[in-house]
Amino acid sequence: MPSFKNLVDDKKNTEPGDVVTTKKAGGLTFDFSFQRFSETYLDSFIEHVKEAKVIERFDAIYSGEQANTTENRPVDHFGYRKENSAREQSVLDEQEKALVLSEHINKQEYEAIIFFGIGGSQLGPELIQQTLCYNKNKKIVFITGSDPLEAEFKTKGLNLDACAFILASKSFSTIETLKSFELVTQKAHMQNTYAITSNIAGAEAFGVSRKNILTFSEATGGRFSIWSPINLLFLIQLGEQSIEEFYLGGREADESLLNARTLDTPASVYMSAQDILHNNILDNETTVILAYDWPLRGFYKFAQQLEMESNGKRVDQNGNNIDYQTNPIVWGGYGPVSQHSFYQQIFQGTKDMNLYFLASRENEKKLNTAQYQGQTDSLSEGTKANIPPHKQVSTRRFTTIEMESISPRTVGNLIATWENKTILNSLLWNVNAFDQWGVELGKVNTKKYLK
Repeated sequence: MPSFKNLVDDKKNTEPGDVVTTKKAGGLTFDFSFQRFSETYLDSFIEHVKEAKVIERFDAIYSGEQANTTENRPVDHFGYRKENSAREQSVLDEQEKALVLSEHINKQEYEAIIFFGIGGSQLGPELIQQTLCYNKNKKIVFITGSDPLEAEFKTKGLNLDACAFILASKSFSTIETLKSFELVTQKAHMQNTYAITSNIAGAEAFGVSRKNILTFSEATGGRFSIWSPINLLFLIQLGEQSIEEFYLGGREADESLLNARTLDTPASVYMSAQDILHNNILDNETTVILAYDWPLRGFYKFAQQLEMESNGKRVDQNGNNIDYQTNPIVWGGYGPVSQHSFYQQIFQGTKDMNLYFLASRENEKKLNTAQYQGQTDSLSEGTKANIPPHKQVSTRRFTTIEMESISPRTVGNLIATWENKTILNSLLWNVNAFDQWGVELGKVNTKKYLK
């Protein structure tokens, strides 16, 4: 069996090859051809995945194994996107109450909905707002930080008596969320206040009416909670059929991976192969995500938290210090803007990086689509050698992810595929992707200055 160390130390795996690999699923096309994988590397990687039983271990997590060992919990976000007949009754109950509450909120015809949340409780809902709900008539205001200026600026001019307030906090103890709410409302609009949390008692003690509280499991990690009632804004604006299409996209990503032992190797495995190649073999310290459609402009922020909070670890599952690199730094931007910002370094800088491009192909005549095609052509072909050195551009390895259209199904598939490759990476690095103890110290020390 090729160990992980042997896999990443094998110098042959640094050599570019000519493997042409395209994967299609759920309205997405993943083109890995420009990664220039060598057969030697891909064969070694897939053999390691098989011998280390990585897919089987993913299946165990999916099926409810106590995967979060430091908190003695399973990982249950998958349960929200399973076939309706396979969902636990508690999940069905949560989803039914979320649907009823969304219909109630719509009937109130609020002037605006002010959403208080941070981290996974905000990044997921805001991503959905940007990608799928941006053309809806509802005025949605996200308040995420702790600086009072943010809340003051975003609520200026609103009639708070005519607004709804949603508090999204799994623990219902998130300082930024609760303090911002108190600052804006002075707790004077509790009849219009709704909570999404795992801590019912905490929300009730805060003053939220029980009928206005949605719950979800403590085993649903914040960065994976987009599938849970945290996604209430999705239901309010797009309704039950659309959210079921979103679940379908996530389910398609899961099933392609769970069937990888007997069927074709899915996109998530090739994405993991790409990440390991760049991070552990080519020593590229960053992953860059560049989206060429305005609705997708914030996807890199979602992926940044998902990957860096999950796999930013230096201790393995056995409590030992790790002697290899785990998660890279994840960053990115909106392609048409980034071209006039940091692309110079991508094209001619000395540092290499792991590149992903996202684009929709539903309108080939748009300028941003032409830009996407032009930039990827430039990186795949480079420039001719007979021009002055200061004008020469070398080729880069990259992967393109194209969407037939930006829809609930394709967005669901994209998010779930990214989640799943993040979990695969954690299994290869032997880290716990489902805790985040490193951020706790900052919370503790902050409280010392709140007296």
